[in-house]
Amino acid sequence: MTQSSTRNNRRRTRGHFNRSAALILLLALTRTVGSDAGALPFTRSAPSIAKANHESLVAGTCVANLKKSNGQCLIPRGGSSAAAASESAVLSSESLKMVGIASAASTIRDAFLAHFQEWWRTADTAKFLLAGAVAGIVSRTAVSPLEVVATAQMVRGGNKNMVGELAELFKSEGVKGFFKGNGANCLKVAPTRGVQFFAFESFKQKLVEYKRKSMGLDDDATIQLNPIERLVAGGFAGMIASSMVYPIEVVKTMLTMYPGKYAGIGAAFRGVLTEVGPKGLYAGLGPTLIAMFPYVGVEFMIYETSKIALEKILADNSEDGIHVALPVIVSLGLGALAGAAAQTSAHPLDVVRKRLQIQGINGNPVLYKNTLECFSGVAGKEGMGALYKGLGPACVATIPGTGIAYITYEFMKKFFHLSSV
Repeated sequence: MTQSSTRNNRRRTRGHFNRSAALILLLALTRTVGSDAGALPFTRSAPSIAKANHESLVAGTCVANLKKSNGQCLIPRGGSSAAAASESAVLSSESLKMVGIASAASTIRDAFLAHFQEWWRTADTAKFLLAGAVAGIVSRTAVSPLEVVATAQMVRGGNKNMVGELAELFKSEGVKGFFKGNGANCLKVAPTRGVQFFAFESFKQKLVEYKRKSMGLDDDATIQLNPIERLVAGGFAGMIASSMVYPIEVVKTMLTMYPGKYAGIGAAFRGVLTEVGPKGLYAGLGPTLIAMFPYVGVEFMIYETSKIALEKILADNSEDGIHVALPVIVSLGLGALAGAAAQTSAHPLDVVRKRLQIQGINGNPVLYKNTLECFSGVAGKEGMGALYKGLGPACVATIPGTGIAYITYEFMKKFFHLSSV
């Protein structure tokens, strides 16, 4: 009977010890919730309260228990059950505090996500901008080596072929030479392409609404735009986008032509402002806006008109007459065709723009005052062929670049569940 009681006492003692040890460990972990007097609802820290309670209980227990000859208390190993209860109360209060904070954070997060999801469902503007920006970055990075060569030939002229230019570039600057100015280029092309695609879709929608109203049709009536209307919508979209990001185009040209002079995009900005002033950031804007109308207009017109015609042919030849999406390779080819036609139509003005951009920078003389003077001066001094310098590399860069841009844009539209008119 005595042995059984002893075993039970030992079990209870071990139980008290294990529970007290676990509570003390949890109290130490929960101290990180806040400061002693700020985040927790106590004027003292939880460990100090537990320690004070424990010391008071120890003193009281010494009175009721035998003492050793040296005056030490004979306290059971597991401590007092009252001390454990006090620690448990402190822990429960702190746990409730932690649960409250976690619950509030979860509520705020869920509310934000719900609001964002609701906004995103109707945010077609943001989706079109993002789709165009991604298309521009992917396409421009893919053809960066060819664009570097094209820019060099347009600015300095020369008769070296594209392969020779690429070989010399790799020999002198290595692989990084193929992507010099690409950071500024992507910084420019992301908003440019984003605004282009968004503005193009917006102009088309406005034209459709105008035609419905002028023809007295219902708001959901199907309206087809003709190629000229798509050309006008694309042309104005190109002009708006270019005017918004033109200073970045100037910086990109500086980084491409003088890679060792500027440490980065910010340094190139400061360099242009220091050498020629704020007007240098808009040098060549006139020919750019003039060139953008036919360039972007022709590109959008050819791509969309050809795409719609081919989709109609495929739908007519299908068994049930449903809409058939073009294969990726066909979309790539249509984009390439549109890019080549657009580049050829606007290339002379592109050459004039590049020449005006570098005037007065890095020791280059100021030869021309405006677009017409530059156009006639280049043609008179170097011949009409000079206005098409770099057309080969430019087309080689534009053909895959435009194709990649359009297939990326089509993919992003499907991903965002967007539709075009």
